Amino acid sequence: MARLPFRAVVVGSRDDEHMTFARAQELATALGAEFVDGGAVGHLNTASGFGPWPAGEALLARLLARA
Repeated sequence: MARLPFRAVVVGSRDDEHMTFARAQELATALGAEFVDGGAVGHLNTASGFGPWPAGEALLARLLARA
C-alpha cells in the first residue's frame, strides 16, 4: 500500500466489529497518516448512531489548518 501524498488522519475504535484496533493502526502507518484512538465507540458511522461528531470536526479542522 502506498503512502498518501497528503496529510491524513485515521481514527480507530477499540471495539469496531469491522476493523481491529491494531489493523487501523497498521493502516494509518501504511498510509503515512496520523492515528487517533477514538476509544471504544464501535464502528464510526451513522448506522451506529453517530450524528454530529464534535471531536471528528475538531480533527478535521486541525488537519485543514496543517494542510
